[in-house]
Amino acid sequence: MGAKQPDATVGVVGASARAAVHSLLRAGYTAWAVDLFGDRDLAMVAPCAVCPLGEYPAALPGLSKQYPPGPVMYTGGLENHPQVVAELAASRELWGTGPTVLERVRDPYQLFPALAGAGFRVPMLVRRGQPCPATGRWLRKPLRSGGGLGIRFASPGEPPSADHVFQEFVDGVPMSVVYGGTTLLGVSEQLLGEPWLHAKPFVYCGSIGPVEPPTELVNRPASTVLDFGVRGLWNLDCVLSQGCVVPVEINPRYSASVEVVEHATGRAAFMVWQDQGRRAVPAVGKAIYYAPRDLSFPASGPWDADLAMPFNPWRLPTFADVTAAGAVVPAGQPVITIFASGSSAAECRGRLQSRARELDLLFAEHAT
Repeated sequence: MGAKQPDATVGVVGASARAAVHSLLRAGYTAWAVDLFGDRDLAMVAPCAVCPLGEYPAALPGLSKQYPPGPVMYTGGLENHPQVVAELAASRELWGTGPTVLERVRDPYQLFPALAGAGFRVPMLVRRGQPCPATGRWLRKPLRSGGGLGIRFASPGEPPSADHVFQEFVDGVPMSVVYGGTTLLGVSEQLLGEPWLHAKPFVYCGSIGPVEPPTELVNRPASTVLDFGVRGLWNLDCVLSQGCVVPVEINPRYSASVEVVEHATGRAAFMVWQDQGRRAVPAVGKAIYYAPRDLSFPASGPWDADLAMPFNPWRLPTFADVTAAGAVVPAGQPVITIFASGSSAAECRGRLQSRARELDLLFAEHAT
């Protein structure tokens, strides 16, 4: 959390900035952003610049210099680039976890023993430099990745890699737990590798919540993670397996599930210390639709209604992260985000699936 008053202007940098900017606006801040997309619904509410893919993320600090002095925060992906975070922090107040902490908290060989010491069950890890065991189910995970990118099942006896870790596969329900410091803000179920969203296996493609926090999370304080030096908003990715919470990763920054928690609880994550008196809703779902094939984003579509409405950060849109008209989106890349609310998580999922099917039909006419 930042220490500034809600009239501060906060910069957001990372792969995708729209969700974090909307969260800041819900808390009364203004914002600017630099990301890879410059989506239309971002540009409507905040000054923004697009970082060319070939220059990401090294160009982010330089592009940020065009904006007035003030605090800055980062979103997904930059936790893997502490040198970029350090460059940002050299000239601005940094909201969130500092660069010296990132290497440790993102290293499972350091993080998992600490979590085990706090009483959590954690996945087994193969020792550095050792091949994948011949028995059991193991994941090959990049040491520097985000959103599930690059994760796959390992082959028995697969040789080691200096850039990857062999981690025990834990079967169960994937969940995301959002914290503000030591305060548990909310829990949501994660959508990973969903075929109806054309996402690759293990890739993050949405969240549905709120989920009742397992007792294990309520009874175990977040101080273990804060002892690493994690600050501000952060989230714990875990698997609910046979009634047991198994942490699999710490994301030491604003995460994609924050806005689901905000819309579901009626509380702005950047104002956790205040009672905002907004009505909670039973369930909110967010789904990221990935391109099933190369496509040219149409000039008009069902998202037009959202773009035409006066902006209200507390209105749950039907569509967000709206790509520029005519932009070519390669197969497997994110196209647009879908939202839905309902009386239950199952109803939310059904509505998201229905809207995804509608997009399938629409985008089939715009394949390149």
